[in-house]
Amino acid sequence: MESSKVGSVAGLNSEREGRKSARSTAAWCVFCGIVERRQPSNIVYEDEDHIAFLDIAPFSEGHLLVCPKKHGETIWEMDESEIGELFMLASRISRAVVSAVHADGFRFVQNNGEAANQVVAHVHVHVIPVKFADRGRFMERKKFAPEELTEIASRIRNELNRP
Repeated sequence: MESSKVGSVAGLNSEREGRKSARSTAAWCVFCGIVERRQPSNIVYEDEDHIAFLDIAPFSEGHLLVCPKKHGETIWEMDESEIGELFMLASRISRAVVSAVHADGFRFVQNNGEAANQVVAHVHVHVIPVKFADRGRFMERKKFAPEELTEIASRIRNELNRP
């Protein structure tokens, strides 16, 4: 069966909230800036269609984002094969993250729209490693020094490059 668009709310959002078009939204999108190297980041993975980088306000050590390079605000703007590729990559990267930070498990979080707490209007999957010690605790944002983030990213890249 051929993949098709899941749907699109971009037009509705533009009409309802007077937002900019997807093209102009991509021009100022921080994640598009990371893809184009206009914004700093700690990239741990990149291929032709995707990029993964550490969250700048993580819930845990190793918390990162996996994004399609192509700008789209919500998952409804992706076709089924693109959604599948994004989550397969997030799964692969989650193994490396859990190993690199010695976590006991992980969460996938994928928000769509402001009401769902999507802060950056570019599709992304959060990979959040968790430890037993944090079980049942409210997730709070953490602060890491730039050199700590560089070191964490290096450990994750090393795990991704293991045979």
